[in-house]
Amino acid sequence: MKFDKALCRFLRSDKCILANSGRSLLYKLLSVRKSFHADCNEVLVPGYTCYSVAAAVARAGLAIRPYDLAPNTLSPDMDALRKLASGRTLAIIVQHLFGIPTPLNEVREVAHSMGAILIEDAAQALGGSLNGRLLGTDGDFGLFSFGRGKPLPLGSGGALIGSDPKMLECMRLNTRSAGIMHFAVSAASQAASKPCIYGIAEKLPLGLGETVFEPEFENLSMGSLMARLGARSLEYLSALNTHRNSIAGIYRQRLREGFSIALPVDAKPVYPRYPLLIGPGPIPEELRILGVRRMYPKAIADEESISPFLADNSAATPGAAQIALNLATLPTHKGISEPLASHIARTVNRYYS
Repeated sequence: MKFDKALCRFLRSDKCILANSGRSLLYKLLSVRKSFHADCNEVLVPGYTCYSVAAAVARAGLAIRPYDLAPNTLSPDMDALRKLASGRTLAIIVQHLFGIPTPLNEVREVAHSMGAILIEDAAQALGGSLNGRLLGTDGDFGLFSFGRGKPLPLGSGGALIGSDPKMLECMRLNTRSAGIMHFAVSAASQAASKPCIYGIAEKLPLGLGETVFEPEFENLSMGSLMARLGARSLEYLSALNTHRNSIAGIYRQRLREGFSIALPVDAKPVYPRYPLLIGPGPIPEELRILGVRRMYPKAIADEESISPFLADNSAATPGAAQIALNLATLPTHKGISEPLASHIARTVNRYYS
């Protein structure tokens, strides 16, 4: 079965569009939406998120307006979000960061009251659910990514589903033949899952381990070879997520109280990495060798390269800034055994109290 059809069946969606990346699809979606609503020029984005989200908004010629997050849940600060939403709001993006489900009902109400669309960023959440509903299927549009560190880690690629057939039909991506580089990234991503060589693959010129704001990116359809790889890999998603949740359970049990992020009721996360708030400062080398990493270095509002694209440079997101300062993540992939996860947790406890 073709990858797009397999994803449609898995997500119970009528149509799925594939591309070389999630940010390509987000850019095209926002561009199409803008063509229908030229008077709306702002997109509300999480104050702490992947810089690719901001890059897609900037490339679409729209202003980035970050809203604040609650550090203990990574969910939107609804008071802050309501104050920022206006008649200029074209879309609100909400994310399931690290596969942790974010409740959408209040955000959806705000978006629709302003005539905006709700885009569900499920790039890190394929296979997770909240209240029995798969993540990525509860917004007006659902966005998925298959890059390194994602639930389905193909090395590159993205998918988009949505409830507006007219907008999806207007999405046009440049075609391409499958490139060797994408397969090199995929292979390096697999190699990087081995703890003994964590740092080696990140030093290769493949873009691994980088967090860079780049509004000028390739905007292409998914190559046929990558699509075939995706179709074959999708059948292993459930097993991958089961392993990740098992490893996350060990971390949750063994780590000191207060490190972990709280979950909403009836949430089934997928944890491509396990987030915890350990405090500021460089990660000790012993932990880096074990795969412990910081994530995005700054909140969106505090990143100098993004600043020219903000709707309002005076906007403050203190919760997002706290997350950027204090958050670290632990590996959960198939290369992490239960004894190794216990060792990682003990080592984290030893360095942080």
